[in-house]
Order: sequence, then structure tokens, then C-alpha cells
Amino acid sequence: MPEKSKESRNHADLGRNNRRAVLSEVVLSGPLPRREIAQNTGLTMAAVSRISRDLIYAGLVLERPDASDQRAARGPGRRLVDLDLDAKAGFVLGVGVNVFSQVVTLADLKNRCVAQKDLKLSDLSDPDAVIGRIVSEAEALIAGLVPDRRRLLGGSFALTGAVDPETGVVRTSPYLRWGEVALGPRLAEALGMPLLIESMPVALTLAESRFGIARGVRNMLTMICSLGTGAGILADGRIVRGHDFSAGMIGDIPVAGHDGGSLEMLASGLGVLQRLFPGLDIPGTPANDLADMLMAAIDAAAAGDARSAGAVAEAGGVLGRALVPLVSLLRPEAVMLAGPLAASPTYVAACRSGLAEAAPKLDTPILASAMSHADAARWVAIGEFLLERDLDLKSLRLANAA
Repeated sequence: MPEKSKESRNHADLGRNNRRAVLSEVVLSGPLPRREIAQNTGLTMAAVSRISRDLIYAGLVLERPDASDQRAARGPGRRLVDLDLDAKAGFVLGVGVNVFSQVVTLADLKNRCVAQKDLKLSDLSDPDAVIGRIVSEAEALIAGLVPDRRRLLGGSFALTGAVDPETGVVRTSPYLRWGEVALGPRLAEALGMPLLIESMPVALTLAESRFGIARGVRNMLTMICSLGTGAGILADGRIVRGHDFSAGMIGDIPVAGHDGGSLEMLASGLGVLQRLFPGLDIPGTPANDLADMLMAAIDAAAAGDARSAGAVAEAGGVLGRALVPLVSLLRPEAVMLAGPLAASPTYVAACRSGLAEAAPKLDTPILASAMSHADAARWVAIGEFLLERDLDLKSLRLANAA
């Protein structure tokens, strides 16, 4: 390659990286003045001004007068101006599918939900039917609420199972009873937009560590506490995928002291149901019925039913004790619980007590996420298509001028 071409490509790459850095500051920490953005990114004021001008012309960023008390107290002089993300500058699609709910949502660039459609599917076992319904509902939301598709940046799909995010292929989803499904390519072709497919634990880990309660945490273990259990692993700011993208599928881990019982059958929602309904035919009961039974048990525990509270607490305690070898190995900054049981104070408190009693020296904080799978999917889409990938500013400028 000619030297001039190499220099041109390097210059273009540098420009894109600098633009990402400025936009990330605005999205994650804004509103901010240009001077503070320059300090945080190490760029010159001239570079920040040039980049911010391009972002303003594209309609992504707007200027807001800084009315903070601290700066207002400085007295007369040039009024500072903050840069902020224009939430109305674009849209992202977020889809979440598990046995508890199946939703298609549309949000602005600050993840404020514009519209949501609950699918309420009684049978999730046919991927063709599920995909067809999602496409239909997504197209209806987009047609009715997105005036210019150039401002639809992309979408994300969070679901239960093992997922290859590079190809968008679901390798397996036992609770949905799916085998291998080319979910990403099929949705992208049908909707005419880029889509990222992620497993539920990974989506929640990415969303909460970047935008939510675990913001800034670079080493975290996420535990999905639902009918079953799964994990998301964040190590040095990177998701651990594992062989065949199956890292975190930990339900079959045996729990010491429980006659070979597995983590999934003792510490998850299935464990709660087995304690409450001895002899329950779990394989023969539809997953959505099991989900309804678990939600009823969680509600009963919250209302003071002693038997339900005891079953929920026992499952949480088992999880806390089972976390000891995982925490000892990974040494995360925090463990985050997510899913329906994470919304139960009884379960979360029992998990904390179980970990503290079994390994008091670990002193690892346990966080409880209240983020839904659809919220997480939209945050993942914002992170991917607004902050990680190259934006077509020319197209956005044309859309802004239209």
C-alpha cells in the first residue's frame, strides 16, 4: 500500500477514535463544557471544538447554557455552554425474550422508552413464530414513531441462552427450547437494520457496568436469579465468552452438602418451587406456568407468607454459599444479582448472609439489579451503535436537515 494511503487511513482512524472519545464523554458524563471534555480526553480545545461542531451539525449533540450554581456564582463574564446528547436525535430498538415476558421496545438515545409492545406469547418453542411476531411488532413501532429511518441507529436482542454475538446465532436456549437459530441475520434482513444479539446475563452485565448501578466496575460476576440460573463474567472490562460462547452456563454445578443437587435446582426459582411444591413435575410443566408460579411465590413472600419467605430465603442462602469458590477464583469488585428473585429483599438478604457467613474475609459487595431485559437490550444498542461503531454523520446531517 502506498505510504500516502497508509497515512490517510491512520488519520481517518485517529479522527474516528477522537470523535468516539468526545461523544462518549457527552453520553456518559454530560452535560459537560468543552474545556472539561478536553481535559478528560486529552484532546486539544481546537480538536474538541471541531468534533463537537460536526456532532452538532449531525443533530446528535446540542448546546445548553450552564446554569449550575457553582458557575453562576462566578459573576459576570462569558457564560459557559455545556454539550449534551440530544435524546431526540435518534432511536434504538430493544427486544427481550424469556419465559417471564417477551417485549419489543423503542427508545430515544437516553434510553427513555418511547413505546413498548408486550407479546405475551404462550408458546416460545417455535423460533419461526417468535421471530415473525417480533418483526411484525417492531415494524409497526418503527413505522408509527420513527419519522426518518436514518435516525434508527440499531437494535439489540437479549434472550436466555448461549449466543455468538459476532454472527448473531443462538447456539442453544434450553428454556425457550430452541436449538441453533440464526436469529441476528434473520432479524437484520427482515427489519433492514443492524442488530446485536446477546445472552441475558451478558446484556445485563454490559448495561449495568456502563450505564447503571455498577457503572465503572471492570470486574464483576452477574448472577441471573430466575427460574434457572446463569452468569455473566466481566474481567478487566471485557466479557468472558468461553468455549462455544457457553461461559456462565453454570446451572449444573453441584452444590456441596446437598447430595449432588445442582445450583439450578437448589438456588434458583426452580429450587423455590421444589421446596413449595414437593413432587412438582418440572420437565412436564410448561415454562411459562412455572414462571407464573415463581412470581406468585415471590409476591407471597413479600406479603409476609412465612412458607414462601422461607423457601425464597433458603434458595438465596444456597446461592450465597455457592458463590464462595466463584468469588475466590474471579475476585470481582462486586457480584450483581439480576432477574425476578433479585427483586426479592428476602432472597438478596439471604444471599448476602450466606456469602458472608461462608467466607467473611471475601467482603465482596452484592448488588441487586432492577433493570429489565428490554432496558438492558436498549442500553446495549446505545453502547454499540452510538459509541462503538462508526456513525454516518453525513446521513445524520441530511436527516437533520430534512
